[in-house]
Amino acid sequence: MDLSFRLINAFAASDDPFSGNAICVFDDAAGLDADQMSRLAQQMNIECAFLIETSSSAATIAIEVPLSDMKLSASSIIGAAHVISQMHQTREEMVITVGDTQIKARPEGKDNWTIPAAPATTRKLKSTPQILSSLVGLQMSAISGEVMVVESTRSGVVLPVASPEDVRRTRLDARMLHSYAMLLNTEPQIYVWSKREDGSIESRMFYGPGGGVIEVAATGSGAANLGAWLAVHGEFGRRRIYQGAAVGRPSMVDLEVKESGQVLVGGHINQVAAGTFTL
Repeated sequence: MDLSFRLINAFAASDDPFSGNAICVFDDAAGLDADQMSRLAQQMNIECAFLIETSSSAATIAIEVPLSDMKLSASSIIGAAHVISQMHQTREEMVITVGDTQIKARPEGKDNWTIPAAPATTRKLKSTPQILSSLVGLQMSAISGEVMVVESTRSGVVLPVASPEDVRRTRLDARMLHSYAMLLNTEPQIYVWSKREDGSIESRMFYGPGGGVIEVAATGSGAANLGAWLAVHGEFGRRRIYQGAAVGRPSMVDLEVKESGQVLVGGHINQVAAGTFTL
């Protein structure tokens, strides 16, 4: 069986083939079972989206991420939407079904897609500045604003710091991250961010598979959690988030927080390669 695939960068800069979150989209996965999809993702060693059934306005897909049980991903959803629109030579809003979840993907501009975030719940993180600063390797004075746990598609800690320089200086302690996640009954995930002078946001996102720590180049779920934080604090409107520079994958996520509390995330899609996998 020959399977065609495309390598996609989600939340990418339009002129940089090494930016954004790299994913693999398999064009026609209707004949694959769950085990085959999982093994293909392990072989490709990146997040994979499998197109099971598609039309110009609707699709059913599956998502597999190596070493993770994550089954929903903004990168895969907007990447799949981009590929589907190319396959059907149209560019219109579509409904993408992943498991029991349906998500509307909306095209914006050239090769940009936007999706709504899942509803979130938030709670204030009860901790001391000493513990929080130790967790992220910063001075206590760098912790700026209310630190919250956000529960949505993926739960995690949203931690504002005083400046973009503090974002860049962040160094995670893996053992503390996992201990803290167990204590809080949340995923070992932390989103560190600060506003820039122009109103945009600089961020870094860390999570902890297998007891370690990995930094993510771009993440829709992290941006969505930030959107929930902003909504709670009455900060509405559109913002651009810059992420990924620390791992050599500069990325841009577009975030919109409506006064209703709805959060939208989106970004640019680049297709950088295509090929065939023989199964």
